[in-house]
Formats: sequence, structure tokens, C-alpha cells
Amino acid sequence: MKHTRSFDTDLSRGRLLRLCTLIACLFLAGCASRQPPDSLITAETMAAPGSGVPALVNITLDPQTVRSIGGVTEFSRDQFITVHEGVGSNDMSAADHDLLLEGLDIRYGRNGGLRTWVRSQTKADPERPDFPDVAHIRGMGKAARAKRAALPQYAPSRARETILCAHPEQFYAKPGNESSPFGPTTMEGAAEFTGQFMKHFWGDHERPRYLEVFNEPFVHRKRAGATIEGYCRQHVAVARRVKELTPDVLVGGYTAAWVELESRNFAHWDGWQRTFMDLAGADMDFFSFHIYDGINVVGEARNRTGSNSEAIIDIIDQYSWLSYGVAKPLVISEYGLIPEGNMGNLAYSPKRSAAMIRSTNAQLLTFMDHPDRLIKTIPFFLGKALWTYGLKGEAKPGHANPFLLWRRLEDGSFVQTDLFRFYEFWKGVEGHWRYSRSSDPDVRCHLLADGKRINLIMMNIDPDVRHVELNGLRNLKATSIVRRSMRTDGEVPTLEETDLVAIPGQIELAPGESVLFMIDVKRPIRTSQKVEETRCYATSYLKAIEADQPICFDFTDVPTGKGAAILRLSIGREKDRSLQPTIAFNGKPYPMPTNWAGDAQEGRKTFFGMIEVPIPMSEIRARNSLTLTFPDSGGKVACAILQVNELKPKRR
Repeated sequence: MKHTRSFDTDLSRGRLLRLCTLIACLFLAGCASRQPPDSLITAETMAAPGSGVPALVNITLDPQTVRSIGGVTEFSRDQFITVHEGVGSNDMSAADHDLLLEGLDIRYGRNGGLRTWVRSQTKADPERPDFPDVAHIRGMGKAARAKRAALPQYAPSRARETILCAHPEQFYAKPGNESSPFGPTTMEGAAEFTGQFMKHFWGDHERPRYLEVFNEPFVHRKRAGATIEGYCRQHVAVARRVKELTPDVLVGGYTAAWVELESRNFAHWDGWQRTFMDLAGADMDFFSFHIYDGINVVGEARNRTGSNSEAIIDIIDQYSWLSYGVAKPLVISEYGLIPEGNMGNLAYSPKRSAAMIRSTNAQLLTFMDHPDRLIKTIPFFLGKALWTYGLKGEAKPGHANPFLLWRRLEDGSFVQTDLFRFYEFWKGVEGHWRYSRSSDPDVRCHLLADGKRINLIMMNIDPDVRHVELNGLRNLKATSIVRRSMRTDGEVPTLEETDLVAIPGQIELAPGESVLFMIDVKRPIRTSQKVEETRCYATSYLKAIEADQPICFDFTDVPTGKGAAILRLSIGREKDRSLQPTIAFNGKPYPMPTNWAGDAQEGRKTFFGMIEVPIPMSEIRARNSLTLTFPDSGGKVACAILQVNELKPKRR
């Protein structure tokens, strides 16, 4: 018998919940044999690469095959299920913190206010007025540690996984800076303050692991009286002093706000991100940036979810590998959707919250393909954040910032917003990665094995309905099956759970719908093999496109064997130019897909996206060559990365 549960939290307004559509289920029966290991993974390379969207999306699953992504095999909530708040967020009550931490198992993500406030309170050194008074910092730190330890929500591990950042206008070192008694007026003074702050405000067991020197500095450089080169030099000075005093802290930047890297035929890349990596990258432990769908800096609606965000990740990785011999880790310390009105105080709209959840979950499902690269991702969802009510003038009673989990009503009380649906969807999700593959890049999927539970997560990021066939779970002897569905295509986001008697063979995914199957089995599923995913970077990047002229890339030290391979081609061109080059890999032709993750990048003058091209593993050599030839001129091929998914037997 099927039982449906709805998540209807204590919102004051009523709502009509969508009735669940009954899905025809295939009962667990029969004795169909398990797909042979070779055909399981090589099916990736045999699928038609794209002549439009297939009528039926095939998702291939194997809970007996470990998925090792750059050596990472376990899903981490510390990396992915986070909130843009910290352990010291004092505008939330103990009960609020408890709901986030214990009720929904959310992890603290980022604190942008503490370092700024402490700097404003720090006295100058009497002997060196351009430097902070270290004794004063030490005393404030001791008091702060005692106060923090008394908080009900405090735990060393929770503090340690938090990112610290600071606003750039007051922190930029320049003569005449009077934002604190010591300035900062010099790079050395700014570096000394940050190093001493990191040392004395935490013990070694609790100190936050991640430090962003600034938050979105380059877009604020004129208002701060700064230069890009100056920001880069301050990154270096701060990183070196922090590492001298607290070598356990990872320092990164530049925390880019506007990653329109392809703008002006990649002049933006050259002037901002590449310049930062050239001047400061050697001293950085990670590179950080922000990804948003929605309203951009000039008020146009555009999306980054899908191919665009993948291309941003790939070009930074590629240049990092060329510059330092390794692709340094990445941090996405803000992501989601910027609605019309941005950070203003607005009348509440559940439909707007639904759109924000849709972008956030779509981006998260994409980021989860990179747990080896993305050491921390944080959706820009805030708690109560009382500071937002005066951010752009006095707020109208009942209006609130759209990024809040709790909004203030006219009478001063607080109520949850629909953004809670995002975290409720992910409640209880844990596990180790198992093999999964979708034939459509717009249907994202992940398979996790958590002891006696299998978690299958899927999302349709396309604006059209997708019909999905599930392959590989038929022989599971399930004791319990729960389907959790989150819809974002209506006037209000809805979240529902349904008990099933069998694992369905086919399902329908509405536009923007996310589905989680929680499948309990009698005993943990043994693994017999693993797929090792490895990224191989080309020896060159960022090549201009000229009509009928071959563009060549080389790959060396590539793993060979059984499995599958995927070319990740990131291309930036004006929208009227062709995205259909002829492809020759090791001299053999391959078709260019016409389908990629995400939309057609409406609202942009330039397409910049990563498109996957399947390559049979039998064609992979230790040294490989790629040639692309376009029929017209303009734009650039940003990078070409060869992903090898090598199938290996499990070591005993």
C-alpha cells in the first residue's frame, strides 16, 4: 500500500499540495543477469552523441561499482550541504541553530563579518602605528574563544569547516585608510593583522581551515581606491604571513564576483582571473569564485547552470595545471540565483523562492561531479541576517531579503521561507559514490551507497519534461523504497515523499524537478570493481578560431585500459558562430554533439560552455592528439580536457 507524506512546515500561509502522480512500477522479479562490466561503462562511449534531445533518457546505474572521482569516493556534507552562516551567527536563536545542525544536518559554511569587526576594534601598535597591537588582538581572541565555547551550537569541527572572508573596501591597504586605528595603510600591516587574528581567535583544534583574503574585491576596486595588481600583492602578503603563524590554514582568492571570463574575446579572463593567477596564484592554496544564475551586473537575466559553470571550472583548472603542474583546488563560496531586486528588501514571493531553489539544486548536482576539485561549495542562503534589513535603507515592514531562511513579519516575528525545501530535500543523504551515467546532460544523476541504503538522486535541469528509464537496480531486493520529490515549476516549491512497493523502471521528471529514491536493502551491497575518473589536461590552451584552420591539442601520460573516455571541450564564441567543428582524435573523426548541459545561454552575446564528446577507450593512447576545425572565424577554444573513466577490478 502506498502512503504519501508532504513536507508542509510552519509557514503561516496555506498551500495546496500537488497530488502525486501514480507511476507504473516494475515489481522486483525475474532473473535477468547483471550487465557485463565492460559493456556497463563502455556504453558511455557508444551512445549517440547528440542530434537533438532523445525521447527517452537512459540512466545506467551499478551499485556494485565504486565511482572514484579523482580519488574521492565518499559524498561529504561538509563540502556540499552548507549554509552561508557561521557558528557565531548571533541573530539566530539556539533553537534555530539546532534546527539547521541537528534537524537538517546542515554544515556551517562562511563568515564574512567577524574579521571585519575585529579589525575595526583593533588598536594600533604604539611603536609601529601602521601595525596592529598584537597584545590587544591576543586579549580579544582569548575572550572570543571563551564566549564561543559557551554557545550551544559550538563544536570544534563546526568552526573548523567554516570559510572566513572580509569586505574589500576597508581591508585594502592604502595610505590614509582610517577604517581602524592602524588602517591598514600598508600591506605588511594588513598581513600582520590577519595572521595574528587567525592565530589568537581560535585554538589549533577549532581554527577555520579556509581563508579568503577578500570578498569580491575586483568589482569594488574603484570604490576602494584599489587596483587589481594591488589586490594581488595583498593576497600574497596575507597568505605568507598567515602560513608563518598558522600553517594549517588554506588561503585562497580572489573570490570573483563576475566570472564572465569570455567577455571581450577573453580579455576579461586575461585581465582578471589570469592576472590574479600569474601574480598571486603560486601562494594560493585554492582559487575561489561565485556562480549565479539570474540578474547580472547590468540587469540582464542569464544562467550559468550547466555548460557555462563547467567551462569556468575547466579553464581555471587547465591554466592552474599549466602554471603550477597541478590543478589547485577550487572553492565556490557563493552560488544560486540572483532574483530581480537582488539584495533589496522585497515582498515575499514563493514563486521566486522556487526559482532560487531550482538554480541552487541544479548547480549542486553539477558540482557533485567534482568532489576532488571543489573542496567547498556554499549556496548563498542566509539565516535571519538582521543586517540585511538596513542594507539599502530602512526596510518596509513585512518585506525582507530574498535569500533568507527566516523572514521578519510586520509584527516583528519570524517565519520560515520556502528556501527550507532545499535542505529538507537533502536531509539524510549520505554515502559513497557508485557508478551512474545519464544519456542526457540535462538529467543529472548521482548514486550513493550508505550501508544498507542506496540513495539515487536525479534532477531535470531542462525546461521541458523528461522521461527517464532506470537501468541497473532491477535485481535489488529492497525492504523499503521511498521517493522524495521536489517540484519548482509552480507558484510554490513543493516537497513530497511517497512509499513505493517496487523500484520503478521509468519515471517522468517535470521541468526543474528533483527526485531522490531512498532504497533500503537487507545487507550492504558488496562492490566488485571501480571506475577511476582522471582528468588529463592538454599541453596548451586558449586558441583563436580561424575558419578552416586546424586547432591542435596534445595530451600526454594518459591512462589506458578498459572503460570510457570523454573530451571536455570549452568554447567561447559569438552567438551567431558555429559550435560544430570537425573533430579528429588521433586521426579519427568524431561528431560534435548538439546537446549540452543547461540552456542555450540566452541573454549573452557570447556562448561559453563545455560540451562533452564521447571517445571509445580503445582509441586512447598514452599520447593523444586532437584537431578541431571550425567553418568560420571568431572566438576561442578555451581548453580541451580528456576525462578517462578507467574500469578496474576491486583490490582484495
